[in-house]
Amino acid sequence: MTKNSHVLYFDNHYVAPVMVRGEGPYLYDEDGKRYLETCGGSISNSLAYGREDMAQVIGDQARQLSFAYNAHMDSAVQHEAADAMAEAFPALDRFFFCSGGSEATEIATKLARLHFYHSGKPEKNKIIGRWMSYHGYTEGALAYGGHPSRRKEFTEILREDGHIPPAYCYRCWYGKNCDICSMECAWALEEEILKADPDNVAAFIAEPVVGTALSGVPAPDGYFRIIRDICDKYNVLMIVDEVMCGTGRTGTMSCIEQYGVEPDIIALAKSLGGSYFPVGAVGMKEHVAGPIMDDGIFPVLHTWTGSPMACAVIKKTLDTIKSEKLLDNVNKVGKYLMEQLLALKERNPYIGDVRGKGMMIGLEFVKDKSSGEPFPPKMRLGEKLYQQGIENGLILMECMGIDHGRQGDALLFGPCFEFTETHVDELIRLLDKTISEVI
Repeated sequence: MTKNSHVLYFDNHYVAPVMVRGEGPYLYDEDGKRYLETCGGSISNSLAYGREDMAQVIGDQARQLSFAYNAHMDSAVQHEAADAMAEAFPALDRFFFCSGGSEATEIATKLARLHFYHSGKPEKNKIIGRWMSYHGYTEGALAYGGHPSRRKEFTEILREDGHIPPAYCYRCWYGKNCDICSMECAWALEEEILKADPDNVAAFIAEPVVGTALSGVPAPDGYFRIIRDICDKYNVLMIVDEVMCGTGRTGTMSCIEQYGVEPDIIALAKSLGGSYFPVGAVGMKEHVAGPIMDDGIFPVLHTWTGSPMACAVIKKTLDTIKSEKLLDNVNKVGKYLMEQLLALKERNPYIGDVRGKGMMIGLEFVKDKSSGEPFPPKMRLGEKLYQQGIENGLILMECMGIDHGRQGDALLFGPCFEFTETHVDELIRLLDKTISEVI
């Protein structure tokens, strides 16, 4: 396999297998080799590969209306998709459709800033984020995201509005454990708001379950209740980034509902389109949109905003998740996957932690279980596990730098919602083999 010399790749040293076909949770390369896809692409395949009904929807929409520029025209399917979103996410009132996760998180923060601008408080424009978070590779998303190694080449051009420590119980930044924790990681938001001056802060953004920056770390119970109360106290909008953990990935349509709070704004993508088309959406409460709608203009527009193709795929994906009861499978098979990974942890000396929700589960490696010492960064364990997995017909999502962005290796699992217990057994067998061949 050789690379096309006209392509600029993410990794221009690694020669990846060339995939030519997908079926169920499997991919097949140009040589006919089969791979078990355990991470849903980038934790985005809510639906399995090769579904004829999805191909039919895309083809039908392309024939009927492939494009409608949102600044000049509307489309019926955009309203149908919004109605489907309102049914799937009943805590939200209005939706804005875009092309992916980075767009969605940036639009969410622009929405917060414009809300206050049109409410007579233009000085409220700062967005506070968390360290060891990831909201996308675009400039704004990198700025309020907090993964040091992903920001380092761009630091000089990034706006810095403030960050707080992550809710990372396995490696608590405050040196606490669950028995003596006072949720300092949540109360840190109040300190950061006061430092910036509440009159200047528009929003706080966080992932309910952190994706590749921390490999499936869920916030502890009670964390987001504190966050919600702090945001309310200082008139700060609460944005949750559910690009990766939302749309059923963690067992409920909206991940944040498991924490018993309602945010003001949610960013969605990935599983929202089943990985059949580039999709993204921002959902919001009516009170957020109100001042902007009164003004009449929401000055955020991309060529593919409200794309009929994307809206048709979103509508079909939501219908499929509902009609095929895929959330039941996410919870059932996700529980089985968690059990099997925990069992693997018990018999493997190098697995320090297993965490997550639904079908979004992370596995962290350590050199020493008793101390939690990570493997040295120069070993590049995550990369080696990925590459050996490819040799074994197993596609893994490696996460590196999870300890303050400088060291620490993990894997993140997020297969399609149609994964079965038989697929889990195959995953565990190949994973066990891969780990033993690398470490």
